[in-house]
Amino acid sequence: MKGLQRLQTQFQDYLLNSNPLFRKCIVTTKKIPAETRLAIYSHAYHSRLIEALAANYPVLQAYLGCDQFETLGKVYLRAYPSSFRSIRWFGDQLVNFLKEHSDYKAFPVLAELAQFEWTLTLVFDAWDSTVLQMEEMGNIPSNAWVNMRLQAHPSLHRLTLSWNVIHIWQAISDDKTLPDPIENSVPIHWVLWRKELTNHFCSLREDEAWAIDAILNGSTFSEICEGLCQWIDEEEVGLRAASFLKGWISEGLITKVIL
Repeated sequence: MKGLQRLQTQFQDYLLNSNPLFRKCIVTTKKIPAETRLAIYSHAYHSRLIEALAANYPVLQAYLGCDQFETLGKVYLRAYPSSFRSIRWFGDQLVNFLKEHSDYKAFPVLAELAQFEWTLTLVFDAWDSTVLQMEEMGNIPSNAWVNMRLQAHPSLHRLTLSWNVIHIWQAISDDKTLPDPIENSVPIHWVLWRKELTNHFCSLREDEAWAIDAILNGSTFSEICEGLCQWIDEEEVGLRAASFLKGWISEGLITKVIL
């Protein structure tokens, strides 16, 4: 290993693991000892990453408060050091961390709030795409509907949440009175997507949530209709599926039909 590369590796090891061997590589002067120089770099590195974490989770930060969020950030950084070249992705494991860490797993609302916020960033960052227009459906032969597949917009994501994190997120975002964390009587299904550069989300009934999941899993239209029979009479399922499709197209959730 060349000298500069070795020095950089040792410096990284110090920042990530506080390896004391790097101390001998730093010059001490009367005004600034080596320990102070190292502490400056270490503080700057960790502070910048916690700032990046807050940028990805601003509502979670507001919910916890700055001090508690900083504590969370420090513990998370020790468990999941940044592994991406882009700081944008720091925090990608925070949801799992909150579910598993002994200090936080007793508060599942935190993991769900983080999951919702992180998903919003994925929605916003997703590739753009042209969307399917309702008029285009008229060009599809009737005998092709059975095996056609629908391609979802790249920004489309699905969540199922057990806590009232959407209400918490909205209250903090709109600077309104914060509701107490409440577990829903049943899990609520949500779809999130981007339309005209703006993030959108809405709750779904169980049948529509299942249908969107089926689209994401590559099911054909006939398979979707068959699956919807869990909730809808067979005589009505075609009309219900067509109604779903019309709504998805109008909201920009579908980019094209694959025949």
